[in-house]
Amino acid sequence: MKEKLSSPDQHRKGIVMFSDGKDNSSAHHLLDAIEATQTAGAPIFCIRYIDAGDGRLTARNKYGISVMNRLALETGGADFDAVTGNLQEAFAAIRDQLKSSYELSYASTHPERDRTFRKVVIRSRQPGLKVRHKTGYYAR
Repeated sequence: MKEKLSSPDQHRKGIVMFSDGKDNSSAHHLLDAIEATQTAGAPIFCIRYIDAGDGRLTARNKYGISVMNRLALETGGADFDAVTGNLQEAFAAIRDQLKSSYELSYASTHPERDRTFRKVVIRSRQPGLKVRHKTGYYAR
């Protein structure tokens, strides 16, 4: 998975994923996917299609929604509902986010490369401004 995300190309990367979020015997764990995309700097934009049939969500539907939400949140992407939302607006939002993204860096006060996850919190001083970012990085 990591080989597919790494690239010498310096353009902004993003992954658009169409799914219901349900796991059908994956070869990789959810946390592996999150780690690979965080390391590659590729936010995941989830376009979710949940077939609720009779209008009620099942436990599997709710789990799928939570998985898609988490993938988007942890990688700095966004989650869209294909059933209730407008797909043109979703793709416009993805385009706008990739066009207006900024890359920040800093020197950690903890220089040890122990492969642990380091949480990052970014807050805006401007009220009402929403900052979307990955939740951290792995010290490699």
